Amino acid sequence: MKLSEVHGLTKQKEHLLKSITTNRLPHAQLFLGPAGSGKLSLAHAIIQYLYCAERSDTDSCGVCSSCRKISSYTHPDVHYSFPTVTKTVGKKPKSDDFIEEWRAINKSDHYFSTADWIGTIADNENKAPNITKEETHSIMSKLALKPYEGEAKTLIIWMPEYLQKESNALLKLIEEPAQKTYFILVAENSDELLTTITSRTQLLKVPGYTYAETQDFLQKKYNLDPTKAEQISYLAEGNLRRAMELVESVEDNYSALFRDWMLACFSNNLKKAGDLSDTLHKLGRVQLQIFLKNGLNILRESLLYKMIDNYQIKAEKDQQEFIKKFSTTLNSSCIEKSYEQINEVIYHIQRNANGRIALYNLSLKLRYNFIR
Repeated sequence: MKLSEVHGLTKQKEHLLKSITTNRLPHAQLFLGPAGSGKLSLAHAIIQYLYCAERSDTDSCGVCSSCRKISSYTHPDVHYSFPTVTKTVGKKPKSDDFIEEWRAINKSDHYFSTADWIGTIADNENKAPNITKEETHSIMSKLALKPYEGEAKTLIIWMPEYLQKESNALLKLIEEPAQKTYFILVAENSDELLTTITSRTQLLKVPGYTYAETQDFLQKKYNLDPTKAEQISYLAEGNLRRAMELVESVEDNYSALFRDWMLACFSNNLKKAGDLSDTLHKLGRVQLQIFLKNGLNILRESLLYKMIDNYQIKAEKDQQEFIKKFSTTLNSSCIEKSYEQINEVIYHIQRNANGRIALYNLSLKLRYNFIR
């Protein structure tokens, strides 16, 4: 991937280019940014620039042998580590076991989420991802070898949050690497990283995309009507993966399901709420998160419509009437409380909670909010 193919992030690109041209590229960096930002794309692109044999002052050539291999994720000196799941009982998985899936998902989507990745490699979406002790041993073995081509070796660790205590095995390697060895850790949540890791890396913050940047991305990728692209850019909140989901998913049906669910909770129809919980659970972990995030957007727009005079609702036309009625039926504190509770359930589902139980428990909480 060339730097010009990474959407936005002009300041971050300029900073990294300057580091390379002045021979001051840190040996260990932490690319930290929210979900759906261009942090992984930026990592791929800057490594391609670093290895490119015919690079210009601003970008890699994209056609030399190194560029072609890095673009296809097959360069022998560029290694990848990422969360995996157990497929065979008694066998601890390593990234190499899923390298073909890794190449395929990176070629098709540069902004994929952890849920997308686990949905790709797992036969059961409820399996919890992990970066195992065996994976850290594999990393150390790879980086102990001399480079096959050129002078440098590179390791990109995607979502190092899943290293947990296993990251201790890499501390010395990151702190005192062999000459011309580079580490790029691509993370979303610094709170879940051990301080011993973050203290050994140089931080590069990768921001979420602005509304204008998201709108521009959608218009270029899907040739969307400007008004439609603007609506989705507000709903995506800087997350390009979320923006693509909103364009590509069957969200109209999700909106109808959300209305039915809210009405069941509001009318104290717990049987219907339970039936809907079962239906939603069958969607799978990834689609369930999309459904709940769509619900958060509806709640947020309801609150803004209630609080701001002449507020223009940023949602599909078939959602706007429901949002207006919803905002007049409930008070602000009820909407805010419900928003927090749904957001909390999304967090737990991402971490392997049982979807059916989490949804039914959430239904009881929402019912209590509405009764109050």
